[in-house]
Amino acid sequence: MDVGIVTTHVPPAKGYGGVSVTCGVLTKAWSERGHKMVLVAADESIGSRLRAEDVKLGEQVDVRLYNCYGFRRWGFGLGAIPAIFKLCWQAPRLYIHGIATWPSTLAALFCVLLRRPFMVAVHGGLMPEHVELIQARKPHKWLFYKWLTFPTLRRAIAVHCTSDTEVEGVSKVLGNTARILLVPNGIDSREFQVEDYPAGEGKQWCFLGHVQQEKGINAFIRAWLQTRRPADRLVVAGRSVDGGYFDEFQDLLARAEGAISYKGYLPADEVKDLLAESHFLVLPSGLEQAGGMRENFGNVVAEAMAAGRPVMVAKGLAWDHLQAQGAGLVFERNEESVRSALRQAQALDRKGWEQMSANGRRYVEQQLDPVKLGDQVWRALTEPGQANLPQSLVEGSSYE
Repeated sequence: MDVGIVTTHVPPAKGYGGVSVTCGVLTKAWSERGHKMVLVAADESIGSRLRAEDVKLGEQVDVRLYNCYGFRRWGFGLGAIPAIFKLCWQAPRLYIHGIATWPSTLAALFCVLLRRPFMVAVHGGLMPEHVELIQARKPHKWLFYKWLTFPTLRRAIAVHCTSDTEVEGVSKVLGNTARILLVPNGIDSREFQVEDYPAGEGKQWCFLGHVQQEKGINAFIRAWLQTRRPADRLVVAGRSVDGGYFDEFQDLLARAEGAISYKGYLPADEVKDLLAESHFLVLPSGLEQAGGMRENFGNVVAEAMAAGRPVMVAKGLAWDHLQAQGAGLVFERNEESVRSALRQAQALDRKGWEQMSANGRRYVEQQLDPVKLGDQVWRALTEPGQANLPQSLVEGSSYE
Protein backbone atom coordinates (compact mmCIF):
# COMPACT_ATOMS: atom_id res chain seq x y z
CA MET A 1 0.00 0.00 0.00
CA ASP A 2 1.01 3.63 -0.50
CA VAL A 3 -0.98 5.16 2.37
CA GLY A 4 -3.12 4.03 5.29
CA ILE A 5 -6.27 6.02 6.06
CA VAL A 6 -8.10 6.18 9.39
CA THR A 7 -11.52 7.80 9.75
CA THR A 8 -14.32 7.51 12.28
CA HIS A 9 -17.17 7.19 9.78
CA VAL A 10 -17.03 6.49 6.06
CA PRO A 11 -19.58 6.78 3.21
CA PRO A 12 -22.24 5.55 2.79
CA ALA A 13 -22.67 5.88 6.57
CA LYS A 14 -25.93 7.70 7.28
CA GLY A 15 -26.13 10.58 9.73
CA TYR A 16 -22.44 11.42 9.89
CA GLY A 17 -21.94 13.87 6.97
CA GLY A 18 -19.01 16.29 7.21
CA VAL A 19 -15.87 14.28 7.93
CA SER A 20 -17.32 11.15 6.34
CA VAL A 21 -18.13 12.95 3.09
CA THR A 22 -14.72 14.60 2.94
CA CYS A 23 -12.99 11.27 3.51
CA GLY A 24 -14.98 9.74 0.67
CA VAL A 25 -14.22 12.54 -1.81
CA LEU A 26 -10.50 12.62 -1.04
CA THR A 27 -10.10 8.83 -1.08
CA LYS A 28 -11.91 8.56 -4.41
CA ALA A 29 -9.67 11.26 -5.86
CA TRP A 30 -6.55 9.39 -4.74
CA SER A 31 -7.95 6.14 -6.10
CA GLU A 32 -8.57 7.82 -9.45
CA ARG A 33 -4.85 8.62 -9.53
CA GLY A 34 -4.03 4.94 -8.98
CA HIS A 35 -2.76 5.23 -5.41
CA LYS A 36 -3.11 2.08 -3.31
CA MET A 37 -4.69 2.54 0.12
CA VAL A 38 -5.99 0.64 3.12
CA LEU A 39 -8.79 2.36 5.03
CA VAL A 40 -9.89 1.54 8.59
CA ALA A 41 -13.17 2.91 9.95
CA ALA A 42 -16.09 2.06 12.23
CA ASP A 43 -19.06 0.20 10.77
CA GLU A 44 -21.42 2.78 12.33
CA SER A 45 -24.38 4.05 10.31
CA ILE A 46 -27.90 5.05 11.30
CA GLY A 47 -30.30 2.18 10.69
CA SER A 48 -27.93 -0.66 9.86
CA ARG A 49 -24.26 -1.59 10.07
CA LEU A 50 -21.95 -0.99 7.13
CA ARG A 51 -20.18 -3.85 5.44
CA ALA A 52 -16.88 -3.46 3.64
CA GLU A 53 -18.56 -4.17 0.32
CA ASP A 54 -20.92 -1.21 0.91
CA VAL A 55 -17.98 1.21 0.83
CA LYS A 56 -17.25 1.99 -2.80
CA LEU A 57 -14.29 4.32 -2.98
CA GLY A 58 -12.41 2.76 -5.88
CA GLU A 59 -10.61 -0.46 -6.71
CA GLN A 60 -7.39 0.84 -5.15
CA VAL A 61 -8.91 0.94 -1.64
CA ASP A 62 -8.91 -2.01 0.77
CA VAL A 63 -11.66 -1.25 3.31
CA ARG A 64 -11.45 -2.73 6.82
CA LEU A 65 -14.35 -2.01 9.19
CA TYR A 66 -14.46 -2.79 12.91
CA ASN A 67 -17.59 -3.16 15.04
CA CYS A 68 -18.69 0.07 16.72
CA TYR A 69 -20.80 0.16 19.89
CA GLY A 70 -21.39 2.26 22.98
CA PHE A 71 -20.12 5.72 22.09
CA ARG A 72 -21.06 5.38 18.45
CA ARG A 73 -20.59 9.05 17.55
CA TRP A 74 -16.93 8.73 18.52
CA GLY A 75 -16.50 5.38 16.77
CA PHE A 76 -15.82 3.34 19.90
CA GLY A 77 -15.12 -0.37 19.56
CA LEU A 78 -12.30 -2.49 20.92
CA GLY A 79 -11.80 -4.00 17.47
CA ALA A 80 -10.27 -0.68 16.45
CA ILE A 81 -7.16 -1.38 18.52
CA PRO A 82 -5.77 -4.36 16.55
CA ALA A 83 -7.08 -3.02 13.21
CA ILE A 84 -5.43 0.40 13.56
CA PHE A 85 -2.23 -0.94 15.12
CA LYS A 86 -1.81 -3.38 12.22
CA LEU A 87 -2.41 -0.57 9.73
CA CYS A 88 0.13 1.71 11.44
CA TRP A 89 2.63 -1.17 11.50
CA GLN A 90 2.24 -1.96 7.79
CA ALA A 91 1.59 1.43 6.15
CA PRO A 92 4.57 3.60 5.15
CA ARG A 93 2.54 6.71 6.11
CA LEU A 94 -0.96 7.57 7.32
CA TYR A 95 -3.63 10.17 6.75
CA ILE A 96 -5.98 10.62 9.74
CA HIS A 97 -9.42 12.22 9.41
CA GLY A 98 -10.45 14.12 12.53
CA ILE A 99 -9.23 14.49 16.10
CA ALA A 100 -10.35 13.41 19.59
CA THR A 101 -12.40 10.42 18.44
CA TRP A 102 -11.52 6.84 19.40
CA PRO A 103 -9.98 5.77 16.05
CA SER A 104 -8.27 9.08 15.25
CA THR A 105 -6.63 9.24 18.69
CA LEU A 106 -5.49 5.61 18.51
CA ALA A 107 -4.04 6.16 15.05
CA ALA A 108 -2.08 9.26 16.10
CA LEU A 109 -0.71 7.53 19.22
CA PHE A 110 0.30 4.40 17.31
CA CYS A 111 1.99 6.50 14.62
CA VAL A 112 4.05 8.30 17.26
CA LEU A 113 4.89 4.99 18.98
CA LEU A 114 5.93 3.30 15.72
CA ARG A 115 7.52 6.45 14.28
CA ARG A 116 5.27 6.39 11.23
CA PRO A 117 4.89 9.68 9.36
CA PHE A 118 1.30 10.90 9.43
CA MET A 119 -0.90 13.87 8.54
CA VAL A 120 -4.06 14.91 10.36
CA ALA A 121 -7.10 16.74 8.98
CA VAL A 122 -8.64 18.43 12.02
CA HIS A 123 -12.06 19.00 10.37
CA GLY A 124 -13.17 21.93 12.51
CA GLY A 125 -12.02 20.47 15.81
CA LEU A 126 -9.67 23.39 16.51
CA MET A 127 -11.71 26.37 15.34
CA PRO A 128 -10.79 29.26 17.70
CA GLU A 129 -14.23 29.73 19.28
CA HIS A 130 -14.73 26.00 19.66
CA VAL A 131 -11.42 25.63 21.49
CA GLU A 132 -12.29 28.54 23.79
CA LEU A 133 -15.66 26.93 24.57
CA ILE A 134 -13.98 23.61 25.43
CA GLN A 135 -11.40 25.33 27.61
CA ALA A 136 -14.07 27.29 29.49
CA ARG A 137 -16.86 24.70 29.83
CA LYS A 138 -15.51 21.19 29.24
CA PRO A 139 -12.52 20.63 31.54
CA HIS A 140 -12.31 16.87 30.95
CA LYS A 141 -12.28 17.29 27.17
CA TRP A 142 -9.72 20.08 27.53
CA LEU A 143 -7.40 17.76 29.45
CA PHE A 144 -7.86 15.16 26.71
CA TYR A 145 -6.81 17.76 24.14
CA LYS A 146 -3.79 18.90 26.18
CA TRP A 147 -2.54 15.43 27.10
CA LEU A 148 -3.26 13.52 23.87
CA THR A 149 -4.48 15.63 20.95
CA PHE A 150 -2.00 18.53 20.97
CA PRO A 151 1.16 16.43 21.60
CA THR A 152 0.36 14.04 18.75
CA LEU A 153 -0.56 16.86 16.36
CA ARG A 154 2.86 18.37 16.99
CA ARG A 155 4.43 15.14 15.76
CA ALA A 156 2.51 15.16 12.46
CA ILE A 157 4.07 15.92 9.08
CA ALA A 158 1.42 18.61 8.76
CA VAL A 159 -2.03 19.56 9.99
CA HIS A 160 -4.43 19.80 7.05
CA CYS A 161 -6.70 22.85 7.31
CA THR A 162 -9.39 23.99 4.89
CA SER A 163 -9.95 27.63 5.86
CA ASP A 164 -7.99 30.64 7.10
CA THR A 165 -10.00 30.64 10.33
CA GLU A 166 -9.06 27.03 10.95
CA VAL A 167 -5.39 27.88 10.34
CA GLU A 168 -5.73 30.60 12.98
CA GLY A 169 -7.12 28.10 15.48
CA VAL A 170 -4.44 25.48 14.83
CA SER A 171 -1.65 28.04 15.06
CA LYS A 172 -3.03 29.33 18.35
CA VAL A 173 -2.99 25.96 20.11
CA LEU A 174 0.15 24.48 18.53
CA GLY A 175 2.29 27.59 18.29
CA ASN A 176 3.53 29.65 15.36
CA THR A 177 5.89 26.91 14.17
CA ALA A 178 3.07 24.44 13.52
CA ARG A 179 3.33 22.80 10.10
CA ILE A 180 0.06 23.59 8.34
CA LEU A 181 -1.20 22.58 4.91
CA LEU A 182 -4.03 24.84 3.70
CA VAL A 183 -6.03 23.08 0.99
CA PRO A 184 -9.84 23.32 0.69
CA ASN A 185 -12.08 20.28 0.42
CA GLY A 186 -12.93 19.16 -3.09
CA ILE A 187 -16.27 18.29 -4.65
CA ASP A 188 -16.85 16.20 -7.75
CA SER A 189 -19.11 18.40 -9.86
CA ARG A 190 -19.73 15.46 -12.21
CA GLU A 191 -22.05 14.01 -9.57
CA PHE A 192 -24.35 17.07 -9.65
CA GLN A 193 -26.69 18.21 -12.40
CA VAL A 194 -27.66 21.86 -12.68
CA GLU A 195 -31.44 22.20 -12.82
CA ASP A 196 -33.43 25.17 -14.13
CA TYR A 197 -34.71 28.07 -12.06
CA PRO A 198 -37.31 26.67 -9.62
CA ALA A 199 -40.87 27.33 -10.71
CA GLY A 200 -43.58 28.97 -8.63
CA GLU A 201 -44.07 32.19 -6.71
CA GLY A 202 -41.72 33.42 -4.04
CA LYS A 203 -38.37 31.86 -3.21
CA GLN A 204 -37.34 28.74 -1.32
CA TRP A 205 -34.35 28.46 1.02
CA CYS A 206 -33.04 25.14 2.29
CA PHE A 207 -30.86 24.23 5.25
CA LEU A 208 -28.98 20.92 5.30
CA GLY A 209 -27.47 19.92 8.63
CA HIS A 210 -28.08 18.97 12.25
CA VAL A 211 -30.63 21.00 14.16
CA GLN A 212 -28.27 22.20 16.88
CA GLN A 213 -27.10 25.49 18.30
CA GLU A 214 -23.67 25.60 16.63
CA LYS A 215 -25.40 25.48 13.24
CA GLY A 216 -27.35 28.65 14.06
CA ILE A 217 -30.56 27.55 12.38
CA ASN A 218 -32.98 28.92 14.99
CA ALA A 219 -31.47 32.40 14.82
CA PHE A 220 -31.70 32.26 11.03
CA ILE A 221 -35.36 31.24 11.23
CA ARG A 222 -36.14 34.17 13.52
CA ALA A 223 -34.64 36.56 10.96
CA TRP A 224 -36.37 34.75 8.10
CA LEU A 225 -39.79 34.98 9.76
CA GLN A 226 -39.38 38.76 10.06
CA THR A 227 -38.62 39.23 6.36
CA ARG A 228 -40.50 36.45 4.55
CA ARG A 229 -43.14 37.21 1.96
CA PRO A 230 -46.39 35.20 1.72
CA ALA A 231 -45.08 32.83 -1.00
CA ASP A 232 -41.58 32.33 0.46
CA ARG A 233 -40.66 28.93 1.92
CA LEU A 234 -37.90 27.37 4.03
CA VAL A 235 -37.09 23.65 4.15
CA VAL A 236 -34.89 22.15 6.88
CA ALA A 237 -33.36 18.69 6.40
CA GLY A 238 -31.07 16.88 8.82
CA ARG A 239 -30.92 15.00 12.07
CA SER A 240 -32.55 16.56 15.10
CA VAL A 241 -30.87 16.93 18.46
CA ASP A 242 -33.07 16.24 21.47
CA GLY A 243 -33.39 18.93 24.12
CA GLY A 244 -34.36 22.53 24.52
CA TYR A 245 -32.85 23.73 21.25
CA PHE A 246 -34.99 21.36 19.20
CA ASP A 247 -38.05 22.35 21.25
CA GLU A 248 -37.36 25.98 20.32
CA PHE A 249 -36.98 24.89 16.68
CA GLN A 250 -40.41 23.22 16.77
CA ASP A 251 -41.97 26.35 18.30
CA LEU A 252 -40.56 28.43 15.44
CA LEU A 253 -42.00 25.99 12.92
CA ALA A 254 -45.41 26.39 14.52
CA ARG A 255 -45.13 30.18 14.29
CA ALA A 256 -44.39 29.87 10.55
CA GLU A 257 -47.88 28.44 9.91
CA GLY A 258 -46.73 26.02 7.22
CA ALA A 259 -44.10 28.21 5.55
CA ILE A 260 -41.31 26.08 7.07
CA SER A 261 -41.15 22.32 6.64
CA TYR A 262 -38.87 19.88 8.45
CA LYS A 263 -37.83 16.79 6.47
CA GLY A 264 -35.53 15.09 8.98
CA TYR A 265 -32.66 13.04 7.61
CA LEU A 266 -32.62 12.70 3.80
CA PRO A 267 -30.55 10.29 1.67
CA ALA A 268 -28.22 11.75 -0.95
CA ASP A 269 -30.65 11.51 -3.89
CA GLU A 270 -33.38 13.34 -1.96
CA VAL A 271 -30.88 16.02 -0.92
CA LYS A 272 -30.19 16.66 -4.60
CA ASP A 273 -33.93 16.87 -5.25
CA LEU A 274 -34.31 19.40 -2.45
CA LEU A 275 -31.49 21.52 -3.85
CA ALA A 276 -33.09 21.40 -7.29
CA GLU A 277 -36.39 22.79 -5.98
CA SER A 278 -34.72 25.49 -3.84
CA HIS A 279 -33.39 28.90 -4.86
CA PHE A 280 -30.78 29.20 -2.09
CA LEU A 281 -28.90 27.06 0.37
CA VAL A 282 -28.19 28.69 3.73
CA LEU A 283 -25.40 27.87 6.19
CA PRO A 284 -25.75 30.10 9.28
CA SER A 285 -23.13 28.33 11.44
CA GLY A 286 -21.98 30.40 14.41
CA LEU A 287 -24.91 32.79 14.18
CA GLU A 288 -25.82 32.00 17.79
CA GLN A 289 -22.80 33.05 19.82
CA ALA A 290 -23.36 30.55 22.65
CA GLY A 291 -22.80 27.71 20.21
CA GLY A 292 -19.46 29.02 18.96
CA MET A 293 -18.11 28.57 15.44
CA ARG A 294 -17.39 24.88 14.95
CA GLU A 295 -17.88 24.75 11.18
CA ASN A 296 -14.66 25.21 9.24
CA PHE A 297 -15.67 24.55 5.64
CA GLY A 298 -19.23 23.43 5.08
CA ASN A 299 -19.34 20.76 2.37
CA VAL A 300 -23.01 21.55 1.72
CA VAL A 301 -21.97 24.94 0.34
CA ALA A 302 -19.74 23.31 -2.27
CA GLU A 303 -22.46 20.75 -3.07
CA ALA A 304 -25.07 23.49 -3.53
CA MET A 305 -22.83 25.47 -5.89
CA ALA A 306 -22.06 22.29 -7.84
CA ALA A 307 -25.83 21.91 -8.24
CA GLY A 308 -26.06 25.51 -9.48
CA ARG A 309 -27.69 26.88 -6.32
CA PRO A 310 -26.54 30.24 -4.93
CA VAL A 311 -25.66 30.18 -1.24
CA MET A 312 -26.09 32.36 1.82
CA VAL A 313 -23.29 31.81 4.34
CA ALA A 314 -22.26 33.23 7.72
CA LYS A 315 -18.98 35.09 7.72
CA GLY A 316 -15.94 33.33 9.19
CA LEU A 317 -15.97 30.01 7.35
CA ALA A 318 -14.13 29.22 4.13
CA TRP A 319 -16.56 31.25 2.02
CA ASP A 320 -16.08 34.92 2.86
CA HIS A 321 -14.98 35.60 -0.73
CA LEU A 322 -18.07 34.12 -2.42
CA GLN A 323 -20.02 37.36 -2.63
CA ALA A 324 -17.13 38.94 -4.54
CA GLN A 325 -17.20 35.89 -6.81
CA GLY A 326 -20.89 36.52 -7.49
CA ALA A 327 -21.85 33.05 -6.27
CA GLY A 328 -23.86 33.98 -3.19
CA LEU A 329 -24.33 36.28 -0.22
CA VAL A 330 -22.23 36.47 2.96
CA PHE A 331 -23.75 37.88 6.15
CA GLU A 332 -22.31 38.98 9.47
CA ARG A 333 -23.13 36.83 12.46
CA ASN A 334 -26.14 38.80 13.68
CA GLU A 335 -29.82 38.72 12.76
CA GLU A 336 -29.85 42.25 11.33
CA SER A 337 -27.24 41.25 8.75
CA VAL A 338 -29.21 38.09 7.97
CA ARG A 339 -32.34 40.13 7.33
CA SER A 340 -30.40 42.42 4.98
CA ALA A 341 -29.05 39.43 3.03
CA LEU A 342 -32.52 37.90 2.84
CA ARG A 343 -33.91 41.10 1.33
CA GLN A 344 -31.13 41.06 -1.28
CA ALA A 345 -32.02 37.47 -2.12
CA GLN A 346 -35.72 38.33 -2.40
CA ALA A 347 -34.94 41.21 -4.75
CA LEU A 348 -32.86 39.04 -7.09
CA ASP A 349 -34.65 38.48 -10.42
CA ARG A 350 -34.37 35.36 -12.52
CA LYS A 351 -31.56 36.71 -14.69
CA GLY A 352 -29.49 37.71 -11.66
CA TRP A 353 -30.17 34.36 -10.01
CA GLU A 354 -29.07 32.45 -13.12
CA GLN A 355 -25.82 34.42 -13.19
CA MET A 356 -25.17 33.52 -9.53
CA SER A 357 -25.96 29.90 -10.35
CA ALA A 358 -23.47 29.83 -13.22
CA ASN A 359 -20.79 31.59 -11.14
CA GLY A 360 -21.11 29.04 -8.35
CA ARG A 361 -20.90 26.06 -10.67
CA ARG A 362 -17.88 27.54 -12.45
CA TYR A 363 -16.15 28.16 -9.12
CA VAL A 364 -16.55 24.54 -8.07
CA GLU A 365 -15.30 23.24 -11.41
CA GLN A 366 -12.25 25.50 -11.46
CA GLN A 367 -11.28 25.83 -7.78
CA LEU A 368 -12.59 22.71 -6.04
CA ASP A 369 -11.61 19.91 -8.40
CA PRO A 370 -11.09 17.00 -5.95
CA VAL A 371 -8.36 15.28 -7.98
CA LYS A 372 -6.23 18.40 -8.33
CA LEU A 373 -6.68 19.31 -4.66
CA GLY A 374 -6.02 15.71 -3.70
CA ASP A 375 -2.72 15.89 -5.59
CA GLN A 376 -1.62 18.78 -3.36
CA VAL A 377 -2.37 16.81 -0.20
CA TRP A 378 -0.74 13.68 -1.60
CA ARG A 379 2.49 15.49 -2.44
CA ALA A 380 2.73 16.96 1.05
CA LEU A 381 2.14 13.51 2.52
CA THR A 382 4.42 11.41 0.34
CA GLU A 383 7.17 13.43 -1.35
CA PRO A 384 10.75 12.80 -0.14
CA GLY A 385 11.76 15.08 2.69
CA GLN A 386 8.18 15.56 3.87
CA ALA A 387 8.14 12.50 6.12
CA ASN A 388 10.82 13.49 8.64
CA LEU A 389 9.44 13.33 12.16
CA PRO A 390 10.20 16.35 14.34
CA GLN A 391 12.90 15.86 16.96
CA SER A 392 10.96 17.65 19.69
CA LEU A 393 7.51 19.02 20.41
CA VAL A 394 6.65 22.56 19.37
CA GLU A 395 6.83 24.96 22.31
CA GLY A 396 5.18 28.27 23.00
CA SER A 397 1.48 27.52 22.58
CA SER A 398 -0.71 30.31 23.89
CA TYR A 399 -3.02 27.70 25.40
CA GLU A 400 -0.42 25.99 27.61
